[in-house]
Amino acid sequence: DQLEAVERASASRGQDAPDLALLTDGLRAEREQGITIDVAYRYFATPRRRFILADTPGHVQYTRNMVTGASTAELTVILVDARNGVVEQTRRHAAIAALLRVPHVVLAVNKMDLVDYREPVFAAIAEEFTAYATELGVPEVTAIPISALAGDNVVEPSAVMDWYGGPTVLEHLET
Repeated sequence: DQLEAVERASASRGQDAPDLALLTDGLRAEREQGITIDVAYRYFATPRRRFILADTPGHVQYTRNMVTGASTAELTVILVDARNGVVEQTRRHAAIAALLRVPHVVLAVNKMDLVDYREPVFAAIAEEFTAYATELGVPEVTAIPISALAGDNVVEPSAVMDWYGGPTVLEHLET
């Protein structure tokens, strides 16, 4: 069962709790290397809407798989590590979204817990990314500061980022 595989992979990395990021990594090599290689489709629903999530790889050698996943997307979530900001991979993902004319882009600035939830870190990343995406012709960017591990601004608003007044990731997806 996949949950057991995630629990084993998480434990082998010394983590106390299952790393839910591994849930969409269906290939054993993905779980072992901690990267996404192939496109993994997961289906889920909320009371408001149904979703097909295409988890795509970010590494340059698997760009063709990202293009495959994004080719039918109505929205793309580009995940950025708050410690690293906008990097080459971020720019590549934005360019692919623009090239494929994905109408909605969410910039999820993750790992905010590792930068002490500082608003200026988020604001600088959001500003840099939005300017770049606008140059590419991306029609809409919604930047959301998150800590996926802690759950901040993923489903519920974050108590530690009270400076952020926008939607959670799920709220945005549902609308």
